[in-house]
Amino acid sequence: MKLTSFLRPTDWSKLSATEGILSYELRKNIVFSQILVLSMVGLLIHLTADLFRGDYGIVGVVIFTMLVTGYTYYLNEKKKHRQARTFFFVTTNLVFFLLAAWVPRECAVNILFVALMGIALVAHPYRELKLAIVYVSISLLALIVLEITNYQPLGNSFRLLEQSSLFNSIINISSAIVILSICLLFSVHSNHRAEVFLLKRENQLIKTNEKLDRILYSASHDLRAPLNSIKGLMNLAAMDAQSENLKYYFSLADERIAKLDRFIIDILEFSRSTKSQLAIEQVSIHELVNEIADALKYMEGASRIELIREFSEIDFITTDRRSLSVILTNLVSNSVKYHNYQQVDPWIKIMVERVADKVCISVSDNGTGIPNDQQEKVFDMFFRATDQSTGSGLGLFIVKEMVDQLNGHISLQSNVGHGSRFSFCIPQEENDRVIE
Repeated sequence: MKLTSFLRPTDWSKLSATEGILSYELRKNIVFSQILVLSMVGLLIHLTADLFRGDYGIVGVVIFTMLVTGYTYYLNEKKKHRQARTFFFVTTNLVFFLLAAWVPRECAVNILFVALMGIALVAHPYRELKLAIVYVSISLLALIVLEITNYQPLGNSFRLLEQSSLFNSIINISSAIVILSICLLFSVHSNHRAEVFLLKRENQLIKTNEKLDRILYSASHDLRAPLNSIKGLMNLAAMDAQSENLKYYFSLADERIAKLDRFIIDILEFSRSTKSQLAIEQVSIHELVNEIADALKYMEGASRIELIREFSEIDFITTDRRSLSVILTNLVSNSVKYHNYQQVDPWIKIMVERVADKVCISVSDNGTGIPNDQQEKVFDMFFRATDQSTGSGLGLFIVKEMVDQLNGHISLQSNVGHGSRFSFCIPQEENDRVIE
């Protein structure tokens, strides 16, 4: 096992995917395990030096403390966090109390109680604050008793060391300083993380409000215009009794209704994308693409286009299935909608490949392409490339929003007359850990 893996318990791996309230408790669990690992290193140094100097009386206490520390780490890694903390603080306070009574005061065992107080406050979540205060009180009480009795609460009948060594003082003081520094840095980092998290949420709220304002402004036109068209067509149909004209009017009305329905669906999709929580799972890319192909095969012109799949032997992707489905559906349907049906061999290609710790997916076609001056705007809300566009202008905007939610990045490459290629990459290492 690598040292980096040893210092990164299972719970720590989930932090990157859960930046909310729960991650605060998880970070406390990881910092507790890290302190235990560092304590084990200090105890190993202590043990080696004691054996080298022949202080065999203290060796048994050091070995017992190492066993306590190791077992606590084991419990913490098995997610028995409360049991681990209870065992550690009760046992360690007792061991340190006896050790302080059995060695000279100059060994500076007393400072280890201060370190225990710091660990107790850092290792316990807020909901266990009372329990943390109890353990701090135990350490403080033990320290007071030692001071009152001149570090001889059990008398002077049993001693592990008759005199102190400079090494004992240095290792105890250094260990306490390192542990207290970690506790302090953790507290500072947690406060900073909380500030960044709140600032991020504030910015998200500002951006969401701006988007909602734009939606309300656009909806007044995009929702009412088709309805007014339908109303006018129905009036014409009522005044015209010729069957051929009636059929034409009703076909136009049907087009307006379909456009209105598509716009409402896009609005609902956008609303869900801003509010829904990600459900990270293993998604079969083959199964998902087949579902999308079946859903879109009745689009006008879809039967004439060859759908090419290049998955590089990749079967499963760790991501949010609904988000990935919406992204691919929008990209593929756009390729169908704006394809060049005049050419001999129209095609759409979905390519999936693994790049380092990411899965990169691209949807390309040999369609009409997008002009250079419009490529920077295609992901903007309500952007339509032409007046003849029948879309709501929300499709690619929703695609980018969902890719961003998946901590990915999307890009466009396009040449007029030669087709377009939308590419996005989704981190996999972080997502893989979430479902372990």
